[in-house]
Amino acid sequence: MPLSLDALAEKILNEPKPLSEQQRRAVLCDHSRIRIIAGAGAGKTETLTRRIVYLLLVKNVEPSAIVAFTFTEKAAESMKSRVYERVKHLGGDEICARLGEMFIGTIHGYCYRFLEGFFGYGDWGVLDEKQEMAYLMRVGWSMGLGRSGYYANNCEDFLNTQNVYYGEMIPGEALRKKKDKKFLEKLRHYEASLDKHKRLTFNRMVQLAVENLQQRPEVVEHVKHLIVDEYQDINRAQEELIRLIGLEGNIFVVGDPRQTIYQWRGSDERCFEEFATKYPGAATIHIPENRRSTVAVIETANRFSDSFEGQHYDHMAPVRSDQGGVYLAEMRSNVTEVDWIADQIQALVDTGKCNYNDIALLFRSVTTSAPPFIDEFRRRDIPFVVGGKVGLFRRPEILGIGQLFAWLREGG
Repeated sequence: MPLSLDALAEKILNEPKPLSEQQRRAVLCDHSRIRIIAGAGAGKTETLTRRIVYLLLVKNVEPSAIVAFTFTEKAAESMKSRVYERVKHLGGDEICARLGEMFIGTIHGYCYRFLEGFFGYGDWGVLDEKQEMAYLMRVGWSMGLGRSGYYANNCEDFLNTQNVYYGEMIPGEALRKKKDKKFLEKLRHYEASLDKHKRLTFNRMVQLAVENLQQRPEVVEHVKHLIVDEYQDINRAQEELIRLIGLEGNIFVVGDPRQTIYQWRGSDERCFEEFATKYPGAATIHIPENRRSTVAVIETANRFSDSFEGQHYDHMAPVRSDQGGVYLAEMRSNVTEVDWIADQIQALVDTGKCNYNDIALLFRSVTTSAPPFIDEFRRRDIPFVVGGKVGLFRRPEILGIGQLFAWLREGG
């Protein structure tokens, strides 16, 4: 016997684990504009997943009417998997077969999908950030980027300036200064080159999507629920894109301004702060629970966020009862730091307090900071997995190939 809608809703809210009261509010909220403030470890992915399942199975929203933006493709795959499993369990195979009509992915992925489908970009290719730099290095000479200074730096500066131009949606007529006009000339030359070779960049995709949607908003009229994760990391152009897509539907955003780390790439956390003023009547729901960290870590994070000037955020609340600890160790040199951390890891494992896979090291940059640790851990036979890029010739598979060639030479 099929479940009633009320019973189905309760299953969504309580299985496989019950949601907190604030998570339940977020899943069930019926406002047209909703902002969720969810700190680290708050279970926001689970909240978003159950919100989508609730819309599909209880509100009977068509899969094609739901668009969910995630910050990375990896996050999108995780969400897709969770949604599929829950819908299959509660709704059966028939609706599962139609889940492909729903979009879960990055903003850039969505932009490319409808530029391709509605605006004649079907035979254009997309350059990721590294490919764009390589492309600019090829065409930059003809743009005058090699006339003075170091060419690679000039190319990097041009891309950084371009990111600001696109991300802030700066109108061309605002660039009146002589230096600004020179940049605009180079930019127009660059855009013409991209058009000639039918290439799109991440920034340009968003710009073109906004421009085309302003002319033909009807192409996204079918979108009734737009869900945006990591809203604190969007820029002004993406904010405008989200507004245009959500004109005829609901906008549900999730984020945490305390975790904004991409200003250097053009993100603007003020978009999150201003959501409630740009959409009067928007609902704001705080999810304070932190299921991931110990009490000491959360207390330290709360005190740190209290120090932010001009901003106040509700404290995170620990779900775990472990007290844990937070310590500050100052070292005289990088070498001393590496030795001390390696000693601590070995002592913790040797005394049985934890296993190697219970320990994590976080770096601002894996490329620049991790290599001394990698070398020392290898020397001590401390097992580790690197999350991030450390350079081709530090990767174990490349080292293995090099050792194999050295062995073959010696054997020959």
